[in-house]
Amino acid sequence: MRVLHAIVGHKLPAYFTNAINSVRLMAENDDILVVDNASGMPALTRELQSTAEQEPRVSLLLRETNDLSRNTKVGGLYDAYNEAVGYALDRGYDYLHIIQHDMQMLWWDDTVIPRAMEIFAEYPECVNIPTVALARDLALSGGLQYVKPKLVSLSYYGLTDTGLYDLAKWHARDMRFGESETAHSQQYLKEGLRVICHPQPTMAFVPWPAVVRSGRVVGREVQSHHQFLLRPLADSEISQVKESTDRAWLEDVCIPWGWTCLTPYWMTDLRTITYWVYRYRDIRSRGLRAAWPRWQRAGLPAGASLRGVQRAPSFGLLQVMAGPAWHELRRAIRRR
Repeated sequence: MRVLHAIVGHKLPAYFTNAINSVRLMAENDDILVVDNASGMPALTRELQSTAEQEPRVSLLLRETNDLSRNTKVGGLYDAYNEAVGYALDRGYDYLHIIQHDMQMLWWDDTVIPRAMEIFAEYPECVNIPTVALARDLALSGGLQYVKPKLVSLSYYGLTDTGLYDLAKWHARDMRFGESETAHSQQYLKEGLRVICHPQPTMAFVPWPAVVRSGRVVGREVQSHHQFLLRPLADSEISQVKESTDRAWLEDVCIPWGWTCLTPYWMTDLRTITYWVYRYRDIRSRGLRAAWPRWQRAGLPAGASLRGVQRAPSFGLLQVMAGPAWHELRRAIRRR
């Protein structure tokens, strides 16, 4: 049984190297494919080449083009994905684990793949098992369906952009990533495929990250003086993830290491009424104190002040986003 971890990225060198280094440390017995999707950054290219030269189990794929005309949001990301799949199939790997460069591996051991194999065997319609911890707002949106305790499927997806892929099933169905996430997720959902999330997530997104949109970096990369941007899980925390009767949510396991940001880590746009609906549901479910946004300080030294600590996003950004959100809320109230 052979596993290939493919880390796909474009620009954002601090996040890119953070993702690579976390996989190198955690999955020390597996092969790694690094796919640079035409970043066009000589310093990053040299660093990636140096890593591949020093580490025999790391291979590097440098793409020269990233066609923004086909997808203004992510460019040729899915071309890069399809190349990674082809690389894995040509070399006889059984499973491909795709990771985006704004993600980090928090832990990994020899129980992860066997549990995934059980899911793949029990659910023939499942080709893709996400390994990333889910944010709590997804549970408030109706986007999750429990199939067993701790085991959830994504209601609106037949294929997602990250996680483990069963290459035998993929090859048998002659599958490909499409022009956009919506395109391939809906195509394979209509064909009867089902995405079931790993009950013991090993990955986390860097919360409130800088992003690349239309080929340009939006926001500022987080910097940390620690080994990683997110604190890896201790043995006791890994045991808790495995033994808990409920899922480990992103807010439970994702701890900024040496910096801070607002939590919960919701992806919902503050400018839409949807954000406020989810916020209301969360308060009703967990209470105002538990659900109210706050600075995540668990990765700071005991008693540390926020003064001088890097924070993302800034209060200014939140004010810019919250202004339109308040306007939309007032409009909704008037309509009602």
